[in-house]
Amino acid sequence: MGMFDEEYLEWPQRWSEEKFDQADFPLFIALTHPDADARELDLVTAWHVALWFVDDLFLPLYRRDHDQESAAAQVERLMLFLPLDGLPRPLSPGNPVERAFAGLWTGTAATMSPVWRDRFISSVRRFLDGVLWELEHVDRAVTDLIEYLGARRDFGGLQFTAVLMEHAMGELPPNVLRSREFRTAVDAFVDAVSLHNDIVSYDREVEEGTVSNNGVEVAHCALEVNRRDAAAVVNALLTARVDTLAGAPAAVPSGGVRFVESLQEALAGSYLWHELTGRFDRGTAGTLGKPRGLGTSAAYVF
Repeated sequence: MGMFDEEYLEWPQRWSEEKFDQADFPLFIALTHPDADARELDLVTAWHVALWFVDDLFLPLYRRDHDQESAAAQVERLMLFLPLDGLPRPLSPGNPVERAFAGLWTGTAATMSPVWRDRFISSVRRFLDGVLWELEHVDRAVTDLIEYLGARRDFGGLQFTAVLMEHAMGELPPNVLRSREFRTAVDAFVDAVSLHNDIVSYDREVEEGTVSNNGVEVAHCALEVNRRDAAAVVNALLTARVDTLAGAPAAVPSGGVRFVESLQEALAGSYLWHELTGRFDRGTAGTLGKPRGLGTSAAYVF
């Protein structure tokens, strides 16, 4: 796709070929999709790598010139590569993400109903709009923890992960998708993975100057506590979300039970990847260390 072209290597601590290999994104997908077959693993890995590329490089590429307008225009162009009918368009991809979207979407959409495609496209749009929010706030930190938690569900991309898990398992029935209990379970999964990532990646984001969009930093500023106490607050929120997900299979409609159990397995897989990957070495050795307590250990019961 050209993701290691010279123009993207200005920030080698995040996106060199060496760092890419250390991160081991395929391991994340294998651990979070333990029942998927090889073909599905290839597809899901490719989608995640494309979005990780956006997550790692979108901010530095557009932040350096404070170019929100160009960033928004890039998002609109990316969405052109995801037409609802799933058919290829006569568009010429101009960067790695556009090439990835163009190459992946037709095959992904082939097995999906129009309603399902619309949800998939909306999940990508939600992530990209979240990244625009993150870009807008990276130099103007949000100091409201509730506002941050709402935004984190978008720019973290975990809603997209959940939709891709559905692709591996089959379309969920409408009564499940409409269920408040089911939506609560998905939000709990998204929050748990995102808050855990905030704690683990905090020190690295301090070094990179992107810590304004980290929950630990938001809690530190909003509650006027030191950073260790802020991490404890985030870990308490994390624990509550893990507890919510633990009780979800008994609450959701029967057609959603297996999917919610897969969310539990994916949360445990995410924890293990954060320990095994080389992506967070500096974070786990820094001032906060690995998160401890119920929120971090309870995920392993899944």
